Amino acid sequence: MKKWMKVGVVVIGVIVLLLIGLNIFVKSYLSSERLKAMILPQAEALTGRKVHLEEVSVSLFKGVVARGLSVKEMDGQKDFLKLKEFVLSYRLLPLLQKQFIINKIEIISPSVTVLKDRHGTYNFSSILEKASQKPSEPSEPKSQGLPVAIVTDRLFVKDLQIKFIDEEKALPDVSARLDMIFTGSIGRDGTPKLKSGEISVKEIKTVLQGAEILSTGKINLDEQTIRANLKTVFGKESLDLTATVKDYLKTPEVTASFYAKELDLDQWMAIGGEKKRPSKTVSREPGPPKEKGSRQPAVGMDLKLKASGEVKVDKARYQGYTLSHLKVGYKYFNGNLVVEPLGLQFSGGDVYKTDGTLSGKLQLSSLRPQETLKGDADLKLGQGVIKDSKIFNAISSLTGLQALREPVVEEGSFRFDIKEEKIFMDGFIRSALFRLSPKGYLGFNQRLDIPAELKLSPELSKSLSRGLAKWKFATDDQGWMVLPLKIKGTTEKPDVTIDTERLIKQIVPDITRDLQQRLFQRRK
Repeated sequence: MKKWMKVGVVVIGVIVLLLIGLNIFVKSYLSSERLKAMILPQAEALTGRKVHLEEVSVSLFKGVVARGLSVKEMDGQKDFLKLKEFVLSYRLLPLLQKQFIINKIEIISPSVTVLKDRHGTYNFSSILEKASQKPSEPSEPKSQGLPVAIVTDRLFVKDLQIKFIDEEKALPDVSARLDMIFTGSIGRDGTPKLKSGEISVKEIKTVLQGAEILSTGKINLDEQTIRANLKTVFGKESLDLTATVKDYLKTPEVTASFYAKELDLDQWMAIGGEKKRPSKTVSREPGPPKEKGSRQPAVGMDLKLKASGEVKVDKARYQGYTLSHLKVGYKYFNGNLVVEPLGLQFSGGDVYKTDGTLSGKLQLSSLRPQETLKGDADLKLGQGVIKDSKIFNAISSLTGLQALREPVVEEGSFRFDIKEEKIFMDGFIRSALFRLSPKGYLGFNQRLDIPAELKLSPELSKSLSRGLAKWKFATDDQGWMVLPLKIKGTTEKPDVTIDTERLIKQIVPDITRDLQQRLFQRRK
């Protein structure tokens, strides 16, 4: 037994001496100065920025540990990127042959601040310009150099913090905290090859007009596909995103679906409203006038990107309406967006308190959205009350009928066609006292050009204003008075008048028929 103990002690001693020798060997080839000389010049050449490294230590088992690494801003003072610790784990046997092969990388607590200045320039623009420049011819390797290759089993990025600040305030402030794991390799030429990756989104905080929107979830990716499952929370409401992006490096094809159980659309649209930006006095040379309707050159990514999916909301609130079973499908291809189907049910409302359904489709080009927008929609209305309508207030003032100021409606139906920067409408709303049938258009500039026919019941026509009661209006077969109207002006200031041209066309046949009857009676 004592003999075996002696053998064990010798073996342990040999192992200890071997480890000590290996540790001395490793540190002799991977000294702090050698590593700094290997890392800093390449990092500064790659970024065009000053790079600072506080400390580099080498451990036989832990690997190479760099602490206090930072990439400076252009001024050389502030930090653009900094990290607490950077660990490279290497393979020991290749190192004995003077080959430094890294098999694992850990980046601990990195932070990046992205800034967009008042001139619209990002603080990383110079790095991108540097990377896009043609690389210089590599010099002949020195004999004492240490070949480096990265064949990582894993790349860990722990507690990554990103901040985005726009000094113009045209874009919202964003901050993010992420954990990431990647597997792949980086060859000696610096070309990365990704096998797989996982991004854990601890929190992405977006601040829009003082309101905070928080997102969390997971993102998985490989060399061809990205898959994301994210939840966005605003107040007490949440929106789920499920997305897949195929061939994201070349011709991305996105399939993304959004789902919410309940949404307050007024709240979401309020934070997305445009803020007025201070005017700037900029001297510019007048350029050549643009031809109306001319197509601007397409951005390459716009033409390459393909996207499709749907938006589903069980219940939403908008301007006093309760929207249910909201479903919107979309497709984006070759710079064109198609929204189909578009459907929802609604009830309540601030202006028109009613219930009904809306269905339709839309299409537009991302390059000229307003000019190319076209589509159609069908609107069905149930029983309700129209309140605070500027058009009906104008009709009530013209006719003197108080019943038309906040009219009770039994049903309505409208067909909308969207084209040529106008919304063409054709439909009706009716009750036991009146029927209004507009057929015209509303321009995207809010201008109105809507001829309409207003029919009044015999009971309601008795209360017509004295000024109009003197007019000779036609009546239909049921004795309802027919008033031809012109609705002009804007949606904010509509101008409603009697359409005298149509009125003449209506009463001329009656006058002619009346004259013929009188002449016939005189001949008798």
